[in-house]
Amino acid sequence: MIVRIHRGATKVGGTCVELAAEGARILLDLGMPLDAEEGDVPMPDVPGLTGGDPTLLGILVSHLHGDHCGLVPYAAPGVPIAMGPIASRILSEAEFFTGRTPLPEPRWPLTDRHSFDVGPFHITPYQVEHSACDAFALLVEAGGRRLFYTGDFRAHGNDPSPFTRLLGDPPPDVHAMLMEGTQLGDDREGDGPTEADLRETLARRFRAWPGLVLVAWSSQNFDRLRTVYEAARAAARALVLDLYTATLADAARYPGVPALGTEGLRVYLRQRERLQVLAAEDFGRTEAVRRARWYPETFAQRGSELVVMFRPSSLPQFVTAGALKGALAIWSLWKGYLANPQEQRMQRAFAEHGVPLERHHVSGHAYVSDLQKLVVAVAPGRVIPIHTAAPASYDALFPRVERHADGEWWDV
Repeated sequence: MIVRIHRGATKVGGTCVELAAEGARILLDLGMPLDAEEGDVPMPDVPGLTGGDPTLLGILVSHLHGDHCGLVPYAAPGVPIAMGPIASRILSEAEFFTGRTPLPEPRWPLTDRHSFDVGPFHITPYQVEHSACDAFALLVEAGGRRLFYTGDFRAHGNDPSPFTRLLGDPPPDVHAMLMEGTQLGDDREGDGPTEADLRETLARRFRAWPGLVLVAWSSQNFDRLRTVYEAARAAARALVLDLYTATLADAARYPGVPALGTEGLRVYLRQRERLQVLAAEDFGRTEAVRRARWYPETFAQRGSELVVMFRPSSLPQFVTAGALKGALAIWSLWKGYLANPQEQRMQRAFAEHGVPLERHHVSGHAYVSDLQKLVVAVAPGRVIPIHTAAPASYDALFPRVERHADGEWWDV
């Protein structure tokens, strides 16, 4: 079995890894680079990815984030995929709101430790915890060799059991481990707080603030939804989601994650969502949330009782409703996004209306100490950096590091 990283050896995002054995090939992830321009489809140079080469047998998607699966819709229609079934369902539900090209239905639904074969490749998924549910690490066996790809993972979420189980029952006899290092060397979060710590911080701020609290986080980060909801309930506040987030959570019905019908959970429609429903005449979507639906005008009247999810694009709606007076805004996303033009406009709008903006966040990626625990547990023959902007940092942190450049074939 031989491997080449197409993207990820020296950058975060756009991950794509090609494996070959016995005349057949598969891909591990096919992500959209984070720096891709609108309309750009930067496909890696993989024979058969856009058709014409039947030796490409499939694409194994570790999780639903766009930097790992965003280019899958642009692959040839005949190339099948493997993916978690809940993740697939979430992306299918998201299509109405995002307008993105859908992914094909998975030929191989990923389930924790349920193995399957793709040609000469024997695949075993290992469930991991990440800021996207239904995420997996992947053990690939072929030609008598074993490669373990961690995908994106962490150990400090609301459910520590996937990481605990991985440490206690790791894949055996791994010759090479492709391990993410998002937290290394690029001024991200470092070793930091857990979701439990964040929940306590948010609950404290929700209790202390006398008016409306607005919180921004990713709609597909259900673990953060759980954290914000539990903090809101601890502060005797209701949580109000936008329709997109409520729809995804209801479709997933993931353990521990609040969905429609949960006490203290409400829904509002952003202006864009209202227009999407009207254009599609899909009024069943609004009917489904009718009993839980609240309106931005209510936010100004009952602000001290509420925590409301927001996006930068929803601020004009809140301004019109008078909801920003006396409000607090909390950013619970990576700090790097605040440099984007839309987020810059958001910060100016908050300043104009006297709304303080605080940042309370927990990373979706493993801290260094947890990466080291995984290396000890798996004891791979080699540790290969991926999904990192600082591969040289691995040398001082882990044993048996072997770095490979994008595009370079190497033996497992």
